[in-house]
Amino acid sequence: MLKNNLFSLVKLILCCLTLFFIGDVIAELLASVIFYFKKGFFPFSWSDVFSSFFESGYVGGLILGFGIWIKIWLKERKSQKAPPE
Repeated sequence: MLKNNLFSLVKLILCCLTLFFIGDVIAELLASVIFYFKKGFFPFSWSDVFSSFFESGYVGGLILGFGIWIKIWLKERKSQKAPPE
């Protein structure tokens, strides 16, 4: 049971980190496109994406993954304690 819970926690955290990373890439890309249409050059760089992700994006992914895991764990615990009807 513990191994299964730990696996699901790691899987959720990785999925949420990936989600936040993709969101960060899209945000940087959109900002670069807007800047391209305004100023005429495309300032997109992967170093900006990674620096932005490592400054703030990973925190959101970790908290979201851990929060979803706690919610699932509490829901399973509640369903186990509930009397059968």
